[in-house]
Amino acid sequence: MLLWAWLGSPLLAAPTGPVRLVYPPPGHSTSSQSIFFVGSVHPGSQLVVNGSAVALSKQGYFAPTFALKPGANTFTFRSRGVDGTSTLTRVVTRRPDITVPSDRPYLASLSPSGPQRIEPGTNVCLKARATPGGQLRANLAGEVISLVELSSTPVPAASALLGAFSPESATRGSYSGCLPARRGWQKVQAQLSLQWRGQTLTQMSPAEFTTLDPTRLNVIEVIVAEAIIRAGAGSEFARLTPLGRGVRSAVTSQNGDWLRLQGGGWIQQRDIRYLPAGTPLPRSAVRALSTRHTARASELIIPLEMPLPYTVRQEESRLVVTVWGAEAQTDLIRFEAGDPLIRSVQWELEGSEGVRFYIDLREPRQWGYQVRYEGPVLVVGVRSSPKRARGLADLTVMLDPGHGGTQTGSLGPTGIAEKTVNLQIALRLRDRLQKSGATVLMTRTDDRTVSLEARTRQLEAQTPTVFLSLHNNALPDGANPLKQYGTSVYWYHMQSRALAESLHHQLVRDLGRPDYGLYWDSLAVIRPTLAPAVLLELGFMIHPEEYLLLNTPTFQERISRAIVRGLEDWLQKQGA
Repeated sequence: MLLWAWLGSPLLAAPTGPVRLVYPPPGHSTSSQSIFFVGSVHPGSQLVVNGSAVALSKQGYFAPTFALKPGANTFTFRSRGVDGTSTLTRVVTRRPDITVPSDRPYLASLSPSGPQRIEPGTNVCLKARATPGGQLRANLAGEVISLVELSSTPVPAASALLGAFSPESATRGSYSGCLPARRGWQKVQAQLSLQWRGQTLTQMSPAEFTTLDPTRLNVIEVIVAEAIIRAGAGSEFARLTPLGRGVRSAVTSQNGDWLRLQGGGWIQQRDIRYLPAGTPLPRSAVRALSTRHTARASELIIPLEMPLPYTVRQEESRLVVTVWGAEAQTDLIRFEAGDPLIRSVQWELEGSEGVRFYIDLREPRQWGYQVRYEGPVLVVGVRSSPKRARGLADLTVMLDPGHGGTQTGSLGPTGIAEKTVNLQIALRLRDRLQKSGATVLMTRTDDRTVSLEARTRQLEAQTPTVFLSLHNNALPDGANPLKQYGTSVYWYHMQSRALAESLHHQLVRDLGRPDYGLYWDSLAVIRPTLAPAVLLELGFMIHPEEYLLLNTPTFQERISRAIVRGLEDWLQKQGA
């Protein structure tokens, strides 16, 4: 009763009737060793699952976790209360673990696969699964190598850092071996041969290897507005600086559908076109540089003969830009007098591959940057700091209520969607920010679908001072919602770290909820570079107590006040 009095009137209705189960959905299958259930019954009821009593909140919410055996697992929910009894059955299937048999010969080539085009001398590494304790060899173009059996613990996934999964045990039956690529290979394949207890299994590798002639490399051109660049040949690898339409690069290797560019980044074939044979390798002299200052930014101008690949690294008070394929002939840099942002520009060779530029700034913090091509000229723009004012005056905040429309987000015990709670909190925060003097922009103000790309376009078109994406959390299978909950904040670019720290500190202190952590993460809505941007996970929709809190006006107001205080603290520390 005291809790309800302190919270104010709830925005959600109390559950009525039989058992309501919002997660997992019917027909759910998982590879996890456990599963949690989220749902509700009428307050005052009793709930039993497969003969075991389940803890309920005063409001009738529940989130128990149960172990899963391989195959189909049947769970029967029986509730008894003032409205009578009810029964609900849900079947969850645990998919079988991928194991290597140890009682018979087994061989499966894992990687690489598809066409492989590489430079001579590059290590070719073959990986396979085979019966433990065997002898595995590969014959590649007449050269025989042994694949060594490895015994190692898999690298934990990101979910393990969040406490969602238990560490995996060491695996057996994984083999690997490498040899340098030889000149003259043309679509050669490796033949794998396993010897185990007098029995032999053979299999051809699914990859075809061709060695490149370094003097006759293919040249490609990016054909999309913004191509995703990865640190390796696959979507599981980290993102690097994206490249825009018209950028040209030599292809230094190929792994299936992925091409390695100058500078080491990988791009998918769908985002490029091959230029005609004989096209010169993309190279450009870099001679005189200059800076210029506009009303909104200070810019470094790097004239090139053609758009080349580049990468950007942001430090506290410096931008580091590497142009791949550039040749240093720089003998003059003109600095605009009185430039309030760019203090100096230095450069150095990046081996024989390109030129690295160090843009040192006068201010200790950054407020956003943009790298773009104007024809063949590379422009590196550093955004000016906002006007100095008291409180949040002259601050423009873009609020992004996560999800919306067909994108519901997570569901709470009574079925209210995350998208709804996100919008309620965002509208309250908008009003409080406006009362504090800030200008507020919204990615949505009602229940509509807004794609991640559209949210990014809004940020880039309206260039707010800061961007805040508001969410409420859930967990993957294998987690325990009753033990893992609280408030967390995520940032990506260095310019956003201090903002994330201030908001995280203020939210944890003012809300009194557990600290679920401060994280660096490559999330789509906080990857744009034009403004400091963070994503806030204010609480957990699937935790009974936090779900109740998140759906009450008083707690939503506390969230709004904490965010405003966090912004004020951050601005004060930035000297703005």
